[in-house]
Amino acid sequence: MLHPALARALATAHVEDLDRAAARRRAIRFVRRVAHEPHVAATPIAMLRSASTRLRGRRVPQADGMTPTEIPQAGGIRSSVT
Repeated sequence: MLHPALARALATAHVEDLDRAAARRRAIRFVRRVAHEPHVAATPIAMLRSASTRLRGRRVPQADGMTPTEIPQAGGIRSSVT
């Protein structure tokens, strides 16, 4: 006869193995189902955004070498982290 703690551990491990196998099967079924669905056309907003991005062209950095999202640092103070 197995020790109760060992029997419980074996049962728990078996249930976890079954859960992992079921999750794997669900994931595979989901991926296959999504792969076979027809692709939905983009929404009008998404089409407008992509069109405006194409019309604007590639963003060019500003003259001082900073991108528009960078925040300038105060008076030449540098970080001590190197």
